[in-house]
Amino acid sequence: MKRVVSIRTRVLGAVVLLNLLGAAIIVVLLHTSLSGGLDAWAQDTLDVSLAVWNQPGGAAQVDAVALNSPVEMKKQLETLKGITGADYGLMMDKASVDQAAYEKAAEAAGQPSSWNERDNFVMVATTNDALAERMQLKTTTAQDVPEIGKLVGIENGSCTAVCHRTIKQEGDFWKVSWSENSKSAAHVVFPVVQEDGTQVGVVYSIGDVTPQAESAKNVIYRTMVGIVVTMLVVAFVIAGMLDVLVFKRLNRMILHMEELSLRVAGGDFDAKYAPSGANDEIGQFEAFFGRFLELMTSTLRSLVGK
Repeated sequence: MKRVVSIRTRVLGAVVLLNLLGAAIIVVLLHTSLSGGLDAWAQDTLDVSLAVWNQPGGAAQVDAVALNSPVEMKKQLETLKGITGADYGLMMDKASVDQAAYEKAAEAAGQPSSWNERDNFVMVATTNDALAERMQLKTTTAQDVPEIGKLVGIENGSCTAVCHRTIKQEGDFWKVSWSENSKSAAHVVFPVVQEDGTQVGVVYSIGDVTPQAESAKNVIYRTMVGIVVTMLVVAFVIAGMLDVLVFKRLNRMILHMEELSLRVAGGDFDAKYAPSGANDEIGQFEAFFGRFLELMTSTLRSLVGK
């Protein structure tokens, strides 16, 4: 026997599905807003770093000797970190650096040579040796970085790994990637120029934006919970309204019609159907059935009377 699925089940199922679809769309929009917020905080990191770097007495323009001096540049970067809180690495374009002079300066500073660690750049100084490995620009040269700087990418540790599992950190400007340590960080670069205006390197910055990302995530989670609760309430309200205004009335009407049909079949031709008088589709159908029953019983009475 073919299983019958009631209209009530179908309608309520459709309400639930529509609510789930709406929730999915809202989750996508909220996730997009989180990504947009991360971009904004990364831009703030870049703007603040540039402002400090370019302030009077800053290190925006330094001579070639200083640029090749790990000790001198580390002091500049530490000063910058003390103001902004981010970590920095000065990477010189290999085309502007004499390898022998760099290696001699590195040896004098008591640090190993990093000449072969990158394709186009050499790390002269950094505020965090552990983070230096993550400061990578593969194909870009110093001339490719605009004067206003460039957003390299965001490490997002405030979402979920599912959101970013397929995203890989590839290329110089890799945008968003999943953070393996649950921390969110902004990666930005801005150029370093010599006194003659020639761009000879970049400052690579990694700024911690975890507090902002976590705050935004908490707001989004609370918003999602509120939306889910609202949708559930709406679904129950719609289900209740459908039950009261449609399905219960239909059930009563069907039971009444079945009772009248049995009475007529038993010879009670005086059976009448009293419509509810509601001015809606169900009320109109009730009025039609009442007229139809009256016509049918009238016809049956005339036939029996013959």
